[in-house]
Amino acid sequence: MEQALKRLVHDLQDLYGDDLLAVFLYGSATTGEHVAGRSDINVGVVLSRLTPGLLRQASKRLHVWARRGFATPAFFDPQFLHDALDVFPIEFLDMQLHHRTLWGPDLVAGLRIEAEPLRRQCERELRGTLLRLRQAYVESSGSPRALEVVLVSAASGLMVLARTLLRLAHGGESGSTEAALDGVEARFGVSAAHLRKAWRLKRGEIRVTGSELDALYQGVLEEFQRLVQVVDALPA
Repeated sequence: MEQALKRLVHDLQDLYGDDLLAVFLYGSATTGEHVAGRSDINVGVVLSRLTPGLLRQASKRLHVWARRGFATPAFFDPQFLHDALDVFPIEFLDMQLHHRTLWGPDLVAGLRIEAEPLRRQCERELRGTLLRLRQAYVESSGSPRALEVVLVSAASGLMVLARTLLRLAHGGESGSTEAALDGVEARFGVSAAHLRKAWRLKRGEIRVTGSELDALYQGVLEEFQRLVQVVDALPA
């Protein structure tokens, strides 16, 4: 991965020259949970300005970056980093806590994220996932494969949401998703057994089929419902 990161930075320097302010790595590649061949490599790119022309420049290299395992980079300018903190506090907090600067100054470490927007977004994300799980169960309960797709999608956001709950409750940070779920169970007195199993399913560590898959889905529904109650009870 290190060689791929160096080549990406070199590509970005060639594309943007003086408009390139910083490049940073975030996501699973910084938490030890990256699975080669299954997980994307996520990179943030900060430019001095964002114009359609500058954004289009990256399209020349997207296919090369994708072959190396990279997702399409997230592009920011300094104003967006400052103004969007109250709208996307979860995403920026996770970047702040789990990132690695690849080039330029660290523009993420100093971001100031307030607790109330963080709690509000966490509740919105949990309630939204719960609604999607319920709707999908009505639509897809006759198709085990469809249920598995929905479970994997729900599990994808678990890491960040579990960490956010702990942060809101001043419970500290946990490196892995497993550790974060352990922390949620200990801090709030709820079970995350089915969520943990769904996470392992997402990572390809286990296979679940037939009636066991349906039981897992029902358990995940119940545990998401409990997490909604947990975040709703947290102080503003």
